[in-house]
Amino acid sequence: MDTKRLRHFLAIYETGSLSRAAELVFVTQPALTKSIRQLEDELQVKLFDRTPVGVVPTAFGEALAIHAKAVRAEMRLAETQIAMLRGASEGQVVVGITTSVAENLMPVATARLYSWRKGISLTVVVGTVEELIPSLRRGELDLALSGWADPSDPDLSSEIVFRDEVSVLASSRHPLASKSEIQLKDLLSYPWALPMQRMSWRSRLDRMFVDQGLAPPIASVLSNSASYLRALVLQGPFIGVLPHRLVRPDERAGHLIPLPVPGASIEVDITLTYRNRIAMSPAARALTAILRELIGAAEFTE
Repeated sequence: MDTKRLRHFLAIYETGSLSRAAELVFVTQPALTKSIRQLEDELQVKLFDRTPVGVVPTAFGEALAIHAKAVRAEMRLAETQIAMLRGASEGQVVVGITTSVAENLMPVATARLYSWRKGISLTVVVGTVEELIPSLRRGELDLALSGWADPSDPDLSSEIVFRDEVSVLASSRHPLASKSEIQLKDLLSYPWALPMQRMSWRSRLDRMFVDQGLAPPIASVLSNSASYLRALVLQGPFIGVLPHRLVRPDERAGHLIPLPVPGASIEVDITLTYRNRIAMSPAARALTAILRELIGAAEFTE
């Protein structure tokens, strides 16, 4: 499959317009149309439909886009690595992190990275594990620092950085905050602010209730942002489930406390994950070395 045709395909896919796509890839519109027809002939499927509002991908086009983006990411990575080998660049690294390391470990690692290597270009993307790992697989990230590990995965390698704990939390001013022990069923009388259903914290929380013959809590508020959920639970009536690393004193608004619910804490491995069979850039290797050095410090692992 011709990579030039894939670039033409992605230009149309991402702009939704033949004319704008032609300008983007510096070809005439008839030449672009011919290129896509050749690609469709090669694959024996129709990739786009023309509509009054523009060009939209078919189901075949959507499927091809996933792989075409991965090819583009790999080509960019190859170009970057070759440039670095020629000495044309100090390197760049794109790392995906979860919220629980965004305020402590990653800023320290960033400062140390720039004290080591002044010319490095660093991009940090904050997201959920459900977002970061697919991005890593597609080559959009060099490293992922998140709560995920699968030693049997042939494409990815992971090493445990530290262990965090996820608990049921509430504000220190919540009616349950003064209780010495709370049963799961008692929590169902209060509103919940929870992560999305697809997120690992949420599914493991639901299983706790189901294992005790209870219906899982119904979320009054849903979000994929742990920082937002933390701030919301801190405000008052809501109960949440969050990592302990997001629990910190706040003199203006009380603070978050883990509620004393027997068996309601979840241990989560925070892992450093990278792709196998893909050589790391010097920048990625430098950041990895720094992270490995920092994880032994008590301030990050306790």
